[in-house]
Amino acid sequence: MPLPDEDMTLIAHAGALAEAVGARGAGARFVTRRLKKDVLEVRLGTELAPDAASALAQRVLASCGQPLATVAVPGGRALRGVMGTGLGGLNPAVVTLTVTAADGGGTVLVRGAAKEGLIKQHGGRRAAEEIVSRWLAEDPTAWPETTPPD
Repeated sequence: MPLPDEDMTLIAHAGALAEAVGARGAGARFVTRRLKKDVLEVRLGTELAPDAASALAQRVLASCGQPLATVAVPGGRALRGVMGTGLGGLNPAVVTLTVTAADGGGTVLVRGAAKEGLIKQHGGRRAAEEIVSRWLAEDPTAWPETTPPD
């Protein structure tokens, strides 16, 4: 079973947020479908065993938002969830953590993606940075293999 589609998840959550405040969810889904995505990927190295890294990924994702799915990928696991970013956490961002085995530990690819309207909130970037920050706080053996562009 593959991970839920990133774009469809963002569209569905935007519609649900609109309906929660009494607006038309269909209109929000229509507009969200046409917006560009803000995406940031950061690769972390860790000395944790792949099973321990997967468990940490689940804890970090659950502490930041709502986990959606976990699937096996070649050499590891991929986890996807949704978290709120922006003002009041009202801009949904999809976060994907892909944990794979590497020599002497593992690699974690953190990907944050969010839709961007006229007001740029950089939701995907902020989501990925939040996950990376929490990961580095909980895993003293981790280091960034790639750093976010300025």
